[in-house]
Amino acid sequence: MIAIIAGAVLFLGGQSLGPSVSPTPTGTVQEQLSPTDAVMKEEGQATDEAMMEKEVSIDIANFAFLPKTMTLKKGATVTWINQDTVAHTATADDASFDTGLLAKGESGSVTFDKPGTYSYHCTPHPNMKATIVVE
Repeated sequence: MIAIIAGAVLFLGGQSLGPSVSPTPTGTVQEQLSPTDAVMKEEGQATDEAMMEKEVSIDIANFAFLPKTMTLKKGATVTWINQDTVAHTATADDASFDTGLLAKGESGSVTFDKPGTYSYHCTPHPNMKATIVVE
């Protein structure tokens, strides 16, 4: 039996279609996302919950940073986790930070101590771009 609820298709046999959030590798920052937050993350939006955290993660998957834009409080640490099969970086456009090349399953972290807007990209794949806003 199939039911349509708020735009989502659910199979009432215990399985559902929709966003899934994979656990991050051991030793990296873990996020607990509600289904709504998971959808927002897949769409590249930071959640209000993430903005209040001191430690957050950004997935690198399918040649994209997720979320694409994140707003944080001063002093927060961001950990980028590469879920892709190729190596990526998170490199500030102004060269203020660089995670170095991260292979699949590897992570790199940066603590943001100064307010500002930090645009960044992947050095090997310059079309991959994202932004962090520190308040």
